[in-house]
Amino acid sequence: MRILVLGPRFADGFADNVAETLVEMGHEVLGAEEVDHAAYWSVPRRALRLVEERVFGDAPLPQDRKLLRLVKDRRPDVLLALTWDVHPEILDALGRFVPGRRILWWGDAPANSRRFGLVNPFWDKVYVKDPDAVKKLRLAGQACALLHEAMNPRWHRPLAKQTSDAVVVAGNYYAFRQAVLLRLLRDGARLELYGTEPPPWSAKEIRESFSGKYVVREEKSRVFGAGMACLNTFALAEGNSLNCRAFEIAGAGGLQLVEFRPTLLQCFEPGKEVLTFETYEELRDHLEHARRFPADMLTIREAGARRALAEHTYRHRLETILADFA
Repeated sequence: MRILVLGPRFADGFADNVAETLVEMGHEVLGAEEVDHAAYWSVPRRALRLVEERVFGDAPLPQDRKLLRLVKDRRPDVLLALTWDVHPEILDALGRFVPGRRILWWGDAPANSRRFGLVNPFWDKVYVKDPDAVKKLRLAGQACALLHEAMNPRWHRPLAKQTSDAVVVAGNYYAFRQAVLLRLLRDGARLELYGTEPPPWSAKEIRESFSGKYVVREEKSRVFGAGMACLNTFALAEGNSLNCRAFEIAGAGGLQLVEFRPTLLQCFEPGKEVLTFETYEELRDHLEHARRFPADMLTIREAGARRALAEHTYRHRLETILADFA
């Protein structure tokens, strides 16, 4: 099939992994042009997007009209938007060219949906990762289903064995995550922080612990595998859902210490494939056990990697979506 993918495609991001997998599955991918992550999220680029939204108000944005022209010209079989917003007027018009196959797969926390987003009535199907949000969207009349995020075994695979006693984090440094990390630092933990540069308001200790590296693909997997443990916390807006790191860490054979939420039980078995915590004391106890008994942790690392490969790849998710529209 010819599938138009909407969303910024930076290395190892959502659109990149989806596009790579669709090509491996034998599909033709349109859109998903590659962009630099740092440039896309730079202050000038973000400011420009906000100004554009303010100027156009309720009217379609230039990117919406460009999308309509592209679909008219290329006639894809499926439109697959990845955490992406399309103006209702344009999405309605797209129904003439992609009838019944206007799909939104929302990989972010549902609470972060802005403008029309998840409640746009012209999506033919919406997939979100939070079962509580599925119920709310169905209440609003949206055709909605649960679909978790995923990992890409092309690069999210075991590539390194433990070589340090560090607690590894890769991602964004929002306030809640920083607060947990500061407690660990003050209790003597050694941190290796990767990902997006901490914001200017960050605590001094967080800025000093930041590696300065935005790791992707195989390098990210090596970092996860080499650390003593990989800490996975969630922003306060995340709700009852998992982030992509939950699957990437597991796939890379990292020892995942993940903040518990009920939906995790659908994906991993706590104590055997991941280690979960709901209190700081539980988190600290897990770290102490990992420090004293690294051999015991190897079984958990291996079991998590097997589960991720068996059930949680992008191919698994995309097969589910495409089967719904066969």
